[in-house]
Amino acid sequence: MAARIRLQRIGVAGERPSECICFPAEEQPFFGFPLEEQIAAKVRCPLHGDRFRPIFHIYVPRWRRENEKKVRWFRLSEQYHKAWHASLPPNLWPAEEEETADGRTLLRLKDGSTLLAQEAPVHGRV
Repeated sequence: MAARIRLQRIGVAGERPSECICFPAEEQPFFGFPLEEQIAAKVRCPLHGDRFRPIFHIYVPRWRRENEKKVRWFRLSEQYHKAWHASLPPNLWPAEEEETADGRTLLRLKDGSTLLAQEAPVHGRV
């Protein structure tokens, strides 16, 4: 099997090439739900392949997810925004969170479609 060689353009003073859609190493993505990470992981950078390091996902409370959009987002780099929008485009995201009567959390995208973000908690099970 022949080895594949990927060529990368080198930018000025370490800048990323314009085709790169990776998250900066010092600004790894924050995902409020595992579903968002799964969607983002399917999008690969045309130059580098994997765009971020997957992490073990723990529950993120609603206030923290909202804080991300209101506060942290505006302090992140242009490259972070480019990487985020490559997998979660602004014509669909950010999604509005909706809770169903049975306790599930849905994400309603800007086009009106919904995605199941979180199952209802199971009470009384060990």
